[in-house]
Order: sequence, then C-alpha cells, then structure tokens
Amino acid sequence: MQAPSNVEESVTPVETSGLQLDSPVLRIALKFGAEKEANKTAPPQNDAPAPVAPLTEEEKQAAAKDKADDGPMLKLLPMNEPAAEIGAGVAKQEMKSEPKTVASSVEPAKLPLEIPAEAMKPVEMESIEMKSTEPAPAVEEKPTEEPKPLELAPEAPPKKPLTPEQARLRGKIRRVLDYYYKQPVDVAKENAWATMHAMLPYGVDANVQANGRPVNAIGWLCWNGKCKGYNLFYVENGRLGARQGVGVQGHHGQFLAMLAQSYVTPSYEIRVNNQAYHISDLIEFEKETCRPATELTFKLISLAYYLPVDAEWKSDDGQTWTIERLISEELKQPVIGAACGGTHRLMGLSYAVRKRELSGLPMDGHWGRAQTFLDDYYKYTFRLQNPDGSFSTEWFEGRDAKPDLQRRLQTTGHIAEWLAYSLNDDELSSPQMTKAIDYLATILERNPRMDWSIGPLGHGLHALAIYDQRVFDTPPGHRSAEVATKLP
Repeated sequence: MQAPSNVEESVTPVETSGLQLDSPVLRIALKFGAEKEANKTAPPQNDAPAPVAPLTEEEKQAAAKDKADDGPMLKLLPMNEPAAEIGAGVAKQEMKSEPKTVASSVEPAKLPLEIPAEAMKPVEMESIEMKSTEPAPAVEEKPTEEPKPLELAPEAPPKKPLTPEQARLRGKIRRVLDYYYKQPVDVAKENAWATMHAMLPYGVDANVQANGRPVNAIGWLCWNGKCKGYNLFYVENGRLGARQGVGVQGHHGQFLAMLAQSYVTPSYEIRVNNQAYHISDLIEFEKETCRPATELTFKLISLAYYLPVDAEWKSDDGQTWTIERLISEELKQPVIGAACGGTHRLMGLSYAVRKRELSGLPMDGHWGRAQTFLDDYYKYTFRLQNPDGSFSTEWFEGRDAKPDLQRRLQTTGHIAEWLAYSLNDDELSSPQMTKAIDYLATILERNPRMDWSIGPLGHGLHALAIYDQRVFDTPPGHRSAEVATKLP
C-alpha cells in the first residue's frame, strides 16, 4: 500500500496535549538514491542456506527412519521462493476495495493512558483530555486483577559515555523520529491497518487526525473510532472480538501485539457501542481463538508479553495451550515466505525467549529450540548484510541490494526492528548493527518527501525508536514533550 504523502512544503499547525507544534519542519537536505553509487557492484551470492529449527525427538526419529528408507531427511523451502508481500496482501489491495466513508464523529470523552512503570522505565503520563460532541455515559468500572505482563529486566550497569560517533547517530535518530512524529495520519483517509502502523513507532505518544483535530491514536483505536469507515472491534454474545482482514488488522492478534510493543496495560479501556471492556478482554479473545497449524505469530508476541511465562489456558474449541505450545507451532512454520519476510515470526520467538530468560527458568524443551534457532538466524542475517549497512532486499532468501529505496526501507526496517529488540547490549553496539541503524536513519532523513508506504515506514521508525530506547536510554512516552522542547 502506498501512503499518501504526509510531508508538505509547510506544516499545518497541530495541537496535541496542549502543545503547539507549528514551527517549521527540520530542514533536511533532499537526496534521492544517494547510495546507488555504492551498489553498482553486485553483492556476493549467499553461500549457505537459511537456518532451520532444531528437530524434536519425534522429528529426529522420523528423520532417522526416512534416512534408512533413503528418503529425504528434511525438505527445505527453495531459496528462490518469493517473499510474501507486506501485510500478506492487505497493504497493496485494501485501499482499492473500501468505500470512501468519512470517519465517525463519536469520540471518547476521556482516555486515561497508562504505561507500566516497570517497562523500560517510562514515567507516568497525565490523562489525555478530549472534547466530545456526545459524551458516553459513565460506566462503573470494576477493579480487575491481572497478571503483570512486564519484562522485569535486571538492573543494568552504568552506561559508558557516548563516543562522538554514537552521539552523532543518536542525534540523527532523534531528528528522524521527531520529524515523522509531526506527520499524523488522517483516519478519514487511512484504514485501521495503516493507522496501527503509523501508531507503532510512537506508541502512547502517537496522534491521528480525526475530524480535523489531533486525537491520541491508541485511544481512538481502542474506543473503536472509525478508520476509513471501518471499526476494528465488535461484540458477539457479550464477548469482545477484533476483526481481521482487508481494512482492519491484517493478521490475527496484530493490534494486541502492537499494544504490547507500546507497553499498554491490560486495564486500559476498550469501548464498543458505549459498552466498556478492557485490553484484558482482548487478551482473552486472542487466547480463545488459538488454532494449530495457523499463523500464531502476533498472538505469540502479545501473549508472551501479557501472560506469565508458565500460563496455561483453553481455546474455545477445548484445546489446551501454553506459550511453549505457541513456540512449537511457530517453529513448524517457515520463516522464508512468511509475511514481511518472516521477520514477525522471528520477533514472536524473540519475545517468548526473552520472557523465559527474565523468568530465570531453564531454556529447555521448545524454549531451547527457539533460542538455538534465533542464534543461528542472528549470524545468518549479518552474513546477508550489504556493505552499506542495509540488509538484503531479498529478506532471508539470499544476498541482494536492489537500489529501490522503498524496498530497502521495507527489508532493512523490518529486519533492524527485530534485531533492535532481540540482540543483547553488546551486539546492539556492534559495528554491523550500528551501521544498519545508521543506514536506516540516513535514508529516512535524506528523503523526507518520499511517498513512503505506511507499513514499512512504521516498522522502520519503530526500529529506530527501540534502538534509541535501548542504546541511548530514551524512555518511551516522551516524544510529544521532547518535540515541544525543540520548538523555537
């Protein structure tokens, strides 16, 4: 899907949280295709196949039997298998088939936005007040007890002073994040899928334009505001549900996964037809709709974050599920050929492995298989890295460096997003990862008027935001205040 151009010669004043963001935009030199000269020489061909998940004991026994019968030990997906399009078809087709419906005028009266204090050290945010033409009647809220989804990382040692090169990179990342933050999407023109991706890099800070004024993006989506005429949520037999398909979320569990990546608490309110629900109800919906042999990628991201590491539950068809079973199901699915090149599948496995590591429980069973698989993919990914720092434009299928900047943002942004979350501190500061982040920030800074596709842009900016949080200690939930301090 091609996003409408969000960057104009002048910027319309935008009011958000009482702050005027009406200063001239950052004056960034416009350079298209600056890296073409560096890529005239074709990169070397990949010399090794992509990693495969370690076999279970049952698979080993079956493989031994196949080998004894002179059968193939393991069938690999062909290296030339075409990568799935971004959003599994939603990104490129959804805009053509939807009616041009103006967004609903119903807006939430008050959106109390909570951020877990333990999650990456954000500070408390004030409630976001919004006017409403028809305030929803007050609904009595019952206190709920919920498992804490927080990733309780051990206390980190003091950070070393930044080198001049690190300080330069930090400045570039923050300029890029500040610049694109001031280009909110209009929910009358963009559907829920696009709105979610525009929200992803900035999380609780993200705003959208609704009925001509700024509204908190998470609040708009959670209070079921229309995006290009579509609502994300529905209620059936008293149970909250989330739609999946063209115009809404492209994958089951996708919105909940983005809420998890924005550190939103399970007690945050969802409202449908003036009925009050909570994110905890959406968690239950995603638990109950787990099915074997389906894409469980985004459910794994969200449930690994929100549930205890040893959680067990029943789906609505009576099957027993655990986080480890989700891992097992995902390890059976291919990375190459999956949505967005398989990067989201790797992200789901990374979320689960990290949660297990922080719990102090042993990395055995499918947890150990996932950890080994990820370690192999880290090494493999950097083998495919191009000399300019970008990652392969053929995802994980082999090395390639197509000059198309849209494709480069799509592949490097997604891969860097996964790595920025998954690598340890030392690996994040390695020359290879630093070069990848620098490349990503550079193409976004030099091409502010490029008509970037919303999905790849959202994931690319999210990669920079994660890197900024982890390497430069920038807490999430501060973008609006940070931008305000830089206004003249």
